[in-house]
Amino acid sequence: PPAVSPMFTARLSGMFVRRACSAAAAVAAGSGLALHMTIDAPTPAQKPALCAGAAPPGLGPGDQLVMSGDCGGTNTRLELFRVPANAQLVLGDKPPGERLFNKTYQNHQFASFQAVVETFLAEAPATAGGARPAACCLACAGGIVDNTVTFTNVEKGWSIDGAALARATGIPRVQLINDFEAQGYGLLTLRAGEKLQLNTAAPRPGSPIACVGAGTGLGECFLTSTKGEYTCFPSEGGHVEFAPRDELAADLLKFLKRKFEQNHRVSVERVISGPGLGNVYEFLRQHWAYADRRDPDLDSAFLSAPEHAKGALVAKGAARGDVLCAKAVHIFSESYGSEVGCVALKFLPYGGLYISGGIAAKNPQWVTGEAFSYAYKDKGRMSPLLDKVPLYLVTVEDTGERGALYKAIALLTEAV
Repeated sequence: PPAVSPMFTARLSGMFVRRACSAAAAVAAGSGLALHMTIDAPTPAQKPALCAGAAPPGLGPGDQLVMSGDCGGTNTRLELFRVPANAQLVLGDKPPGERLFNKTYQNHQFASFQAVVETFLAEAPATAGGARPAACCLACAGGIVDNTVTFTNVEKGWSIDGAALARATGIPRVQLINDFEAQGYGLLTLRAGEKLQLNTAAPRPGSPIACVGAGTGLGECFLTSTKGEYTCFPSEGGHVEFAPRDELAADLLKFLKRKFEQNHRVSVERVISGPGLGNVYEFLRQHWAYADRRDPDLDSAFLSAPEHAKGALVAKGAARGDVLCAKAVHIFSESYGSEVGCVALKFLPYGGLYISGGIAAKNPQWVTGEAFSYAYKDKGRMSPLLDKVPLYLVTVEDTGERGALYKAIALLTEAV
């Protein structure tokens, strides 16, 4: 990167933006270039009616409230931030803002998501007097369609409509994004010490960025740049077909098709995820080549553990040197590397390809080892392309929370 980082500055007045820069200032995560967005304090006439009057507790003149959240099938975590008048969104740094209040709610205790938000606003000291956030971004575990989402695994059958929620709560802007889309925006906030580069490729400013992250499931997303500003797009890449690389993996595919009653295919996240690691061990424990190598105590603990906890047991077993667990981790790592390499070919993310999620952050050796690396680069005639894609391991686990806040602050720059 150049000795002095070019800056893309957008000075904002209320909800409108005046941009002054050239496309040459386009930046990419990890390139060392910076994107700065300065938020001017709105004049009294520009403030929304609900924000008029005396500043709420903890807010100074020109400060704005911003709300973000993580909405899952079981819990909803909401946060309220104070964003100062001179706030800057800087590529490669955490979003500006001071957390004023945060709380996690159990969804089954509320009749609707609106009730959760109204409870949060009533409990937060900064909004208890009737003030409202200027913008809100909610990262939701589900597909977003026209700023709406439906949770099929919530007992009361929740649906969230961003526009309706804005009208009901008095929050001017409410934006719903996919939870892994929030991960993508969170990549833009990573500092140098929060990612580990796994190859020597240099990121190209303005090029696409992609992200793959294994956790409870397998998430994938990509980002594209327009005049230096990145937009993240979600995908359902975790549900593409699992592709075996050898005979043992082919046996695994047959096992998974029987287990999940599929005639022709199973999703790759049935292998590359926390539950997927449990599936791999379950396969190995009955396979003719490994059945007699089971550790009785560990195997008994595995069989009695709830489904969501089995992957963690396998990880602990591998760390202790258990043969079956170590082989399960090897298959997991090889499959993970292969899928990340497929993402590299699909998007050619010369701005950076990121491996995120709690599994990799907690077990970095699983993606820095030979099994992952070989499968990642083993792409036949296209293998040389993989050396040109900057590959990073994200070493922090709060990128989703950061991404939701990043997007919420960015909403302040968008014209209504």
